[in-house]
Amino acid sequence: MPLLKRKPVHLTPLPSLSAVLQPIPASSSTSDPSQTQAPAQLTHEQLQQFMPPDGKDDAEQLEKLLAVFRGEFTNGQTAVVGKKSKGKAVPPNSNMLNGESPQDGEPSATVQEDPAVTWRIHDRDCWYIPETGEIFTDYESYSTRKAFYDQQIFQCEGELCFISSWLTYQVSGKSSMPYLDALRSEQKEIRQLHTRFPKQLKKAVLSAVQFRKLENLADKIFERFHNRFFDDERVFVDVQGDKYLARIVKTVPPSPSLTLIPSTSNGLTLETHPLAIDLNLPSEEVLEKDDPGQYIYIVKLVEDGVEDDSQENALQVTADKISRDRINFSRAMLKRFIRDCVERDAAVYSPWIVKPAVARRWGIPMEMSESTRLFISSYRERQMGKRKREREERLGLNVEDEEVEEKPKTKKQMKEEEKRMREEEKAKKKEEERRLKEEEEERKRKKQMKWPNEDLLVEWSEEDAKVRPQLIKSLPFGDQFEKFLNSWSFLNVMGTPLDLSPFTIDDFEQSLYHNTSPSPPLIAEIHACLLSVLIADAASGHSPVRPISATGRQPEDDRDYWEGEKGATTETLSPVAEKLAQSWKDSEIPLRDNRRGWEAALVGCLWERASLESLPNFLDNILHLTFEPKPAPTRPTWSTGPSSSTSSSGLGLVPAKIPNRYPTLHHLHKLDIITFLIELVGQTERVRGFMEESIAALTEVRKEQVDVKREVRRVQAEREGLEPKTEDVDAGEGEAGMDVDVDIKVNGHINGSGEGEDELEDELDTEMRPPEDDTYSALSSPPSTDQGHHTQTAASRRRAMAEKARERAAEEAMHRERAIKEREEVRLSKYNASEKKRLLEEEEVLVAKLKKLDYEFRSHIWTLRSKPLGLDRFGNKVWWLDAQGSAPMLAPDGKLAYGTGRLYIQGIDEPEETYYLSAANAVLEGMGVKEEVKSEDVDKRRKMEEGGKLGRGEWGCYDDVEQVREFMRWLNPKGIREKDLLKALTFWQPELLGGIARRRQVMGLDGQSEPEEPTRRTRPTRRAAGDDEEKGYIGWRNRRAGVKE
Repeated sequence: MPLLKRKPVHLTPLPSLSAVLQPIPASSSTSDPSQTQAPAQLTHEQLQQFMPPDGKDDAEQLEKLLAVFRGEFTNGQTAVVGKKSKGKAVPPNSNMLNGESPQDGEPSATVQEDPAVTWRIHDRDCWYIPETGEIFTDYESYSTRKAFYDQQIFQCEGELCFISSWLTYQVSGKSSMPYLDALRSEQKEIRQLHTRFPKQLKKAVLSAVQFRKLENLADKIFERFHNRFFDDERVFVDVQGDKYLARIVKTVPPSPSLTLIPSTSNGLTLETHPLAIDLNLPSEEVLEKDDPGQYIYIVKLVEDGVEDDSQENALQVTADKISRDRINFSRAMLKRFIRDCVERDAAVYSPWIVKPAVARRWGIPMEMSESTRLFISSYRERQMGKRKREREERLGLNVEDEEVEEKPKTKKQMKEEEKRMREEEKAKKKEEERRLKEEEEERKRKKQMKWPNEDLLVEWSEEDAKVRPQLIKSLPFGDQFEKFLNSWSFLNVMGTPLDLSPFTIDDFEQSLYHNTSPSPPLIAEIHACLLSVLIADAASGHSPVRPISATGRQPEDDRDYWEGEKGATTETLSPVAEKLAQSWKDSEIPLRDNRRGWEAALVGCLWERASLESLPNFLDNILHLTFEPKPAPTRPTWSTGPSSSTSSSGLGLVPAKIPNRYPTLHHLHKLDIITFLIELVGQTERVRGFMEESIAALTEVRKEQVDVKREVRRVQAEREGLEPKTEDVDAGEGEAGMDVDVDIKVNGHINGSGEGEDELEDELDTEMRPPEDDTYSALSSPPSTDQGHHTQTAASRRRAMAEKARERAAEEAMHRERAIKEREEVRLSKYNASEKKRLLEEEEVLVAKLKKLDYEFRSHIWTLRSKPLGLDRFGNKVWWLDAQGSAPMLAPDGKLAYGTGRLYIQGIDEPEETYYLSAANAVLEGMGVKEEVKSEDVDKRRKMEEGGKLGRGEWGCYDDVEQVREFMRWLNPKGIREKDLLKALTFWQPELLGGIARRRQVMGLDGQSEPEEPTRRTRPTRRAAGDDEEKGYIGWRNRRAGVKE
């Protein structure tokens, strides 16, 4: 049924037969005098007794109504023949029931003629919606219902995403559809469901569902049947690692006795897997008696949709080699199939029953067996008793029963009571096990939650709650701090188009609080730069810019009636302000004499551009700037006093010098004026052009970042390639040494040195041979035996010397090869060292360039929009406002610059808090967890963890390095928001903490002044009086305006 706001749409109840039929008394003439007739005059109430009864349910009632509309009540009479007779009046106290007269168990076929009362169709129109079966007796109801159905507010229930059980589901179908389109889409989905679901499984699954009362019904059925298969099923068969489509031809049980198992507790049985449909049996018992792994399945392969009929291709496989297509059989598909095929009575703890039409289609009995009825009845009684006891305990209604003397119980009663107590104890134990199991599953679901996730779901406890560092809430300008911060941010971001140098927020604050003449240079430059942009924009021919609040409105023409809070009127101020309004746009404000004349230009601008709506105090501000606060002691003259109109008013105002009056203006009024000028300047051509340039520059920076990151990866890969691989090098050296040893051992010398060995042996033979002298030979020739022994000794000596020579030659060759290898290694090591140094320097240059690009990216992105660093777990925004837009990250001397030197935190707004709470509950709902996060729990957690809760939109800050570090340690990366925030804080940590430390050093908050740079000894120079450089906001200078001039 289509859903509306996740709830089913209830159909309009069908009208009664009395709403469309009108009883009419029969004619007095009758063919049978004995026929009983109704009185001629009957009241309306008496005639209603003869009205046919309404149907038992909506289907029967709709059938009767449609029979009326089809005209089966011709002339007010209809023959009563079995179940098909309609329109006959049924007198009171008759035995007629739905048009049947029970007699011997057969419907009556007699025709009742000339009844006492007949009826006809009411003389009124009816309207029928065939798609829903609704009937309306008035057009207004019909048209209202049709208009309701035509609205695109319905959601299709056909596509469902089940979570934990089939009773709880989450709709994920099409939405924003008319009712009839959603209904057709749902019916299409249901047809597709029944087509896909395996036909062979339908009877088994529905038999297991019949008369059951289990919340995890679908999950239990899936576990029973996911590895049990039936004849004619199309499945996938695993053949040597490949899956083929096949059809089960025959199922062979492990023993023939399984086919003779009696019917289950609900009176049903199956030819194969008979015990699987009895969900009352424990899974272990079913597995022991009917193990699906012991079944043998004979299958035939199916190729290209055609089955191979040859017997040779039939395979015998077991259940572990068979699987179903997940598109046709899965937990979600099974739950959807069950949900579409079953229904339940409205009574509590009623069992699920297969719809009659489906039960008749698959031959499933609709009559409940006695054992099943008793089981359901006892279950209902137990549950109702449990609910009653819990309610009484909750309301404190338990009252001890009065002691009543009981009669002694018989043995039979005692046995029945013991049996009942055992059953109750057993049921209580099962209920406790089920409850513990549900709690364990709930805990497992929470443990299975993937992190990072919604921050409000991160577990915490009151005992181990980590408290966030205390925030500084005493910020300047009170509830106007956000306006003050936005003004400072705009002036620093748009410093380039405004020709305004960056300045710190402390200097801005102190300049606004300054109340003595002359005005600080910072205040003068801010007003002069803003006014110069407005003057240049008007000189370029553009139409005068108006405040954003006045966009789309017609300018008011009742200026003459404006009056300030202190009594200032346009009539009083016009003599002075009109002249300034005409002259302030003549030329831009010059740089000389501390921007002399900017106060007069300010008055002219306010008089021309401001209104009571955009700047409520502008008349009072002009009055304060142009006149003295006290009346003149004497009557003003023509030369010193105001115009005649002013003098005639009797106010006695004395004109004042505007430059002397501005410092005495209230600091909140100064801030309001600067904010108003910023609103005007933000719409000028110069600022819009600067933002367009920032968009183009941002695109180029992104491209350059990609290129530099690619180069960094290349350099890192090259540097890693130069690192020695210890395992490979050691293995190579071992192999090389082994090869040398083998060569020496096998050949007896180094390869290629055979000729040298022969020459050495020849030389040794020549040296050992005696001289060719006959006398010597004759005198010294020994006997023949001695001569042979001497010859053998000389030969062995020569062989030994030759062996030693070969060894020396081999050693020398090894030494030469080793020296060559060492020289090569030294050369390679020197080359690798130089390459590493070069690549390391190149990587350092690229990293520095990438860091510079990060600074540029932050500068350009802040020009376009303000964006916090991130959000904490409760949705509070964390802001770091330094180095944004035109304000650089580094000062000209290379040191780290700072703007605020603080980390600001802004309290969450109510809509955002509601959004994050809904997001957390949506995650829990998607996981199937029944718990939910409540706003009271979040408030309690905030009080425990925040250490000073911020109000709606309230601001706080950290201005100490250690406080920021503690805040970073307080963040939990398991939450999505705090993970991103911690990542951003870690990335900018050196600049953030450096800016905070720099500010504390400059302001002397840590008790030590800024360290001085070591100076060189220079020749002393003369300095004129008053040339000492001023520090703080008084010593600030606008370097950008000076360069431009």
